[in-house]
Amino acid sequence: MKDKKDKNNFEEKVILHSLGLLDKNEEDSLNLIIDNSSETERELVKEFNNLSSLFSKILPVPEVDFSNSSKIKDKLFEKINSQSKVQKNKTGFNFIFAGSSEWIKHPQINGIEVKTLAVNGDKGYLMILMKAAAGAEYPSHHHSGAEECYVIEGDLYVEGKYLGPGDFHHAEGGSDHEPLRTKNGCTLLLVVDPKDY
Repeated sequence: MKDKKDKNNFEEKVILHSLGLLDKNEEDSLNLIIDNSSETERELVKEFNNLSSLFSKILPVPEVDFSNSSKIKDKLFEKINSQSKVQKNKTGFNFIFAGSSEWIKHPQINGIEVKTLAVNGDKGYLMILMKAAAGAEYPSHHHSGAEECYVIEGDLYVEGKYLGPGDFHHAEGGSDHEPLRTKNGCTLLLVVDPKDY
């Protein structure tokens, strides 16, 4: 982007596009700009679209007054936050926001931290986030039940394979894992048998 005004205009069009609020000509114009953007800018657009898609599954598309588009992002996130506060108080729902709960250091393994998201005793699973510092290693271990592992960020070396963001690994109950390693650090979403953690 040439200057701040161009950048802000571009960001606003990306937001409107992700909400499905651009007409055909505006969408074609935006796609041309994206095609001629740097790889970094194209990656940012892709990440934003993925985030918007996630929000659309969680929340209804907010009704936002776009007449003053210079404040579009503030209005959008204000609406999302107000929706979250309303839903947070419903019976039968539980929310954990990124900054609302603490990471706990693993009691035996340096460089590993976990955050519990959900425990379901009836169905026998535990959902956690795990962060591993650069160079950390999780030792060999046995799985009482199945383990699902989704890499959110970073890298993970598992059973002779390197996994990166968006990669997934499943281990059957009764299986044995060799040590897991990360070169640059990683954040993982794990669904495991509570007996294993």
